[in-house]
Amino acid sequence: MLGKILRIIAIILMGLASALMILGGIGTICIAFWPEKYPSLAMMAQVKPIFQVAAITTIIAGLLGVWITIRLRRFTERSYLYAVLILLLSLATAGVKMYFSSKLRGSVAPTNIRFDFSLIVLIYFLILRIPGLWEKVKYTAQNHDDEGNAGAAIAAIIGGALTLTVQYWAGPTHTMGGVNYADVWHTQLSVIGWALVLGGIIFLLRYLVRDAHTLEHELAT
Repeated sequence: MLGKILRIIAIILMGLASALMILGGIGTICIAFWPEKYPSLAMMAQVKPIFQVAAITTIIAGLLGVWITIRLRRFTERSYLYAVLILLLSLATAGVKMYFSSKLRGSVAPTNIRFDFSLIVLIYFLILRIPGLWEKVKYTAQNHDDEGNAGAAIAAIIGGALTLTVQYWAGPTHTMGGVNYADVWHTQLSVIGWALVLGGIIFLLRYLVRDAHTLEHELAT
């Protein structure tokens, strides 16, 4: 039971970290490519190439993170290693962006949110390698994929909720000249967000129904 709970938590945390990477990468496209258009970001023009690489790398890392979140349904040595490497990449890109943002514009928000969360998830994954815990967490022939599906479903629901509400929690740091630039891609983000929420709910319900049938069968026998 403990291993099952730890695996589900790991999948949920990795899914959320991946969602923050994708949203964070998309959210810094403006500062990476067109800082001159915004008076409050004009000073960042001198580091455009750095931010362009960081933004694109962050988006790629987030997409890879989604792939790994799915792979973590089977908690193998390889999927674990990939997850740790992606989290380190997230920390590296966030750290670079925070350094130059702090130096040039005196603020690290909202990248610090992604940095802090990626660090928390990385620490959690490292804790899972403690002897005794790892034996309970890692995939074996006795473990089923259903619990991994449940974790991925919950991660999809929460990630979708983050996407649907990005204009609110990221708005304060992305509002310039009275325009909330976190809400510029409202339609696209709404479609993605609702797809994640509804898809996650469907898969979670499938898991719960299947789990209930399994429990009923075990009690009957």
